[in-house]
Amino acid sequence: MHDNMQISPFEFVTVFYSVILGLALTHIFRAVSDLYEIRERVETYWLNTLWVVTVIMWSIFQWWGLWELSEILTKWNYLQYWIMVTNLASIYFFTTLVLPKATDEGIINLRNHYYSVHTAFFIIVAYSLYSSSVINFYLFSKDLISIEVIAPFVVGCLALAAAFVKTQRYHQIIGILILIIFLNFQLSDRLVIEYVPS
Repeated sequence: MHDNMQISPFEFVTVFYSVILGLALTHIFRAVSDLYEIRERVETYWLNTLWVVTVIMWSIFQWWGLWELSEILTKWNYLQYWIMVTNLASIYFFTTLVLPKATDEGIINLRNHYYSVHTAFFIIVAYSLYSSSVINFYLFSKDLISIEVIAPFVVGCLALAAAFVKTQRYHQIIGILILIIFLNFQLSDRLVIEYVPS
């Protein structure tokens, strides 16, 4: 019976992807829930909230976008696998940074938290965007001068600058800009996942 069971290369490699993205989403949902429970001690910051929304959308859409690879790549090598895993790992890492842990006592100031972690947060965001350019070019076979390759690279440069710039205005602009870009990217997506019985 088991001799007839086969899994595709895509199914094999995406098991680990689902674990990483599942942990990322679990972490942020838990953090939001924990902070809500102690909301009387939490000083909110709209820019931090904006990034929470962006990070959640980023994680969900990343999983959705993987489906196209099931038709594009019928064979995988370790380099392709490694690029995808490190890209997804970057999503996990910036997801863990976007919100602080709920504490037993004291005020939790989300504005202070945002600026205390912004260097590491935006370096990881920049890496995630740069590696997305590589993935779109190398795995999805997009043209080097296509919007799918150029846009993540350009936004990655803006994110990298945010790691070292402390000006509130710049952080506000980059936060709103990246959210708008992600919303536009998701709304323009035409991927349809369809079951085709064998």
